[in-house]
Amino acid sequence: MEDWKLPSAVERCSTCAAELQAGQPVTSVIRLAAAGPGRQDLCATCGLTVGSEAEVFFWRRPRPATKTRQAIVDYTLLRELFSRLLERPGALYERLSYLVALVLIRKRHLRLRGFEPRAGREVMLVTRGAGEPALEVPAPYLTPEDMVEVRAHLNRLLQADLPDDLLADPDRGESAATDAEPTDAESTEAC
Repeated sequence: MEDWKLPSAVERCSTCAAELQAGQPVTSVIRLAAAGPGRQDLCATCGLTVGSEAEVFFWRRPRPATKTRQAIVDYTLLRELFSRLLERPGALYERLSYLVALVLIRKRHLRLRGFEPRAGREVMLVTRGAGEPALEVPAPYLTPEDMVEVRAHLNRLLQADLPDDLLADPDRGESAATDAEPTDAESTEAC
């Protein structure tokens, strides 16, 4: 299993409202429902009920002892989220997959091959690496207001504020301050 690093901002279990204790296991769940994605953080007991439905992915990790959180972008999680978002229909999922793809391209986890018209809409072609088949990512037109809205939705899902410079141009010498490795207390176990 891979270690995923994503701190939780909630203090109580989303199901039973029990307080999440430092050092105790927490299960974080992202549900990709038809109405839109949502996130739950569950105590150890409620976390055992999480199944392996197609629209759900989750990870377990001990709750960090400290209340201060370092902003960390977990690219393993983003790659998995990206794959799952691409499978879901709907405008919100298209917008989220496009934004996540831009982040992954910016951080060189995906390679941009270009844009092409397909079936009356524009798609962004990306690959996971050399020799890999191209993935078609819907490329919806996003106004600045749309981008703020989609980014806010992604922040709610990840329970982290994506830094403003995450989509900055790496060729201009700009870099995000989120690439720092987390402490051992922030390590998580993917399921």
